Amino acid sequence: MARKGGLTPMWSDREVERWFDYFVDRAEERIYKLLQRAGEEFVKLARKKGNYQDHTGNLRSSIGYVIVKDGDILTENYELSDKKGTDKYTGLREAKRLVSELLPLYKNGWVLIGVAAMPYAKYVEAIENLDVMLRIGSRNRVERYLINSLRKDIEHG
Repeated sequence: MARKGGLTPMWSDREVERWFDYFVDRAEERIYKLLQRAGEEFVKLARKKGNYQDHTGNLRSSIGYVIVKDGDILTENYELSDKKGTDKYTGLREAKRLVSELLPLYKNGWVLIGVAAMPYAKYVEAIENLDVMLRIGSRNRVERYLINSLRKDIEHG
């Protein structure tokens, strides 16, 4: 190896680049897993803890999440409600539609998008005083979950 500025490099530029690529890949894998766990926690809370009666199945079927990196969906989680209902497919379709509207807003970096996509979800929470998504603390719980998981990942390398 050639000497640069009086110092002899221990690694070639190619080796350094390979190490950087390795650590970036490893960091991105951790980010993905962290967002996936948070998304699963979000849908678990929102689907199971909602104390409203979902007559059609649409509201619970409209709950889901996607993980997006640089504008591309890497993972999506949509499910038809496992509760009784007369028309669960509309909720599922609304969840996908809302995500497709939000997707163009996130062209760079990582994002976790969680939805309860039926337009009346906010009214069920606000007017009926029932838990759909926000009132059950999903957002705060998911945020705490993300923070605690990130701390554990950092502490345990």
